[in-house]
Amino acid sequence: MCKPQIIEKKEFLIEDKVVDVTDFSKRHPGGGIIRFMIGTEATDSFNAFHTRSTRAKNMLTMLPSRKATAQDLKKFQVEESADLLKDFEAFRQQLKEEGYYEPSYTHIASRILELVAMHIFGGYVFLHFWGTNPFLSFVGLVVLGIAQGRCGWFMHEGGHGSLTGNLNYDWNIQRFFYGFGCGMSARWWRIQHNKHHATPQKLKHDADLETLPLVAFCKEVAEKARNPLEKFMVSYQNLLWLPVICLLVATGWTMFLHPRCIIRKKEWTEAAWIGLRYAVVAYLNQYYLGWGMGTACYFFYVWVGSTYIFTNFAVSHTHLPTVAKDTHVNWVTYASHHTMNVSHNPFVNWWMAYLNFQIEHHLFPSMPQYRFPQIAPRVKALLAKHGHPYLYTSYTQAMKITFNNLESVGHIIG
Repeated sequence: MCKPQIIEKKEFLIEDKVVDVTDFSKRHPGGGIIRFMIGTEATDSFNAFHTRSTRAKNMLTMLPSRKATAQDLKKFQVEESADLLKDFEAFRQQLKEEGYYEPSYTHIASRILELVAMHIFGGYVFLHFWGTNPFLSFVGLVVLGIAQGRCGWFMHEGGHGSLTGNLNYDWNIQRFFYGFGCGMSARWWRIQHNKHHATPQKLKHDADLETLPLVAFCKEVAEKARNPLEKFMVSYQNLLWLPVICLLVATGWTMFLHPRCIIRKKEWTEAAWIGLRYAVVAYLNQYYLGWGMGTACYFFYVWVGSTYIFTNFAVSHTHLPTVAKDTHVNWVTYASHHTMNVSHNPFVNWWMAYLNFQIEHHLFPSMPQYRFPQIAPRVKALLAKHGHPYLYTSYTQAMKITFNNLESVGHIIG
């Protein structure tokens, strides 16, 4: 007689209840990210990802659960950080009551108008001076490339639901600005980026660390480089980052990973916006630029946009310590130890779309990002109260640290 198969329960702790997600984990609307929370204290993660979702809170109450015992609290490592997490949750509720999560439609409109204006200006200068003044035409193309990158910043807020606060509206905004503006899939981005937010710098969890064969941000990933191409790319990654790597990443995304996701997930709205983008490019090549030069200009434009956004992303995380794949770190510790803030001044705030406040963003991912300068002093005080760092440096120093890290990691196999 065959012995009955014993299925190990998949549980996590939310507030004072142990929640059983053994069956639910397979049909979680947010995808496989839920498995990263199994075996952990997941209150802050749940609250951060479902700030505005009544449906998620209703679904939570329907799942099998039980009152946590003292043994459970020890198992889920609550006691050692209980005071910190209690203070943080009270702080989060206070910020909500003070209106920091409320959207600003004026701010949203200004962001959209900026993107429209940059595209009109860049496109006009590029095409108007095409064939007569190469330098000014080049300037127009650079402006278009930066505008493309800034579409990436804007869609990022839509993906987090931090624009209007209505996920349906925000995700459609994201689909347009990421699809038409960047040629990429919003659905793919949300799947990968949520993993990053749940476990930044955690090996085998944070998708932003799984970067071979093109780059390795830490020694644990660099040591996995096996074939000659991987070893070459990693060995010289500090030199190849600006001229080659960012463009290759963007090309791999747009030509393979994102289309595959769109087809698998049947995201036909995204496909339509991306198709419109390429239709515009084809029209310009056919009637203005010629296919050879037009293709070259397009890849240069993609290079500008991808280098702008990927480099600014890299300064906030990639050089910081990693977390072992079997180690649990609480939500606040992830933000304070594994993310870093960069120059809090008006230009960098604009240039990085307030993601220079990376600590605040990881603590409150669904808060409108322009609010971060207002809450930063209070975040710093909360972390200091509990003996946690508030990592901060200048923009120039952040770039230096980032490229030094690329070089030192490359030397591991160089």
